[in-house]
Amino acid sequence: MGLKACKKCKRLVKGSKCPVCKDAKLIEAWKGKVIIINAEKSLIAKKLNISEAGEYAIRI
Repeated sequence: MGLKACKKCKRLVKGSKCPVCKDAKLIEAWKGKVIIINAEKSLIAKKLNISEAGEYAIRI
């Protein structure tokens, strides 16, 4: 099973439910990903409104 993108928080997850926001609206048709290691210091995380470390889909 591949990674799916949560439509609500854009986090890439495995399974059928997002463990972060608990939403079940996941899609497989995402393009590009960004890995945030330190959200507080990352300029990319600030531009994408990401506040936690993790893997995120760039385009849903």
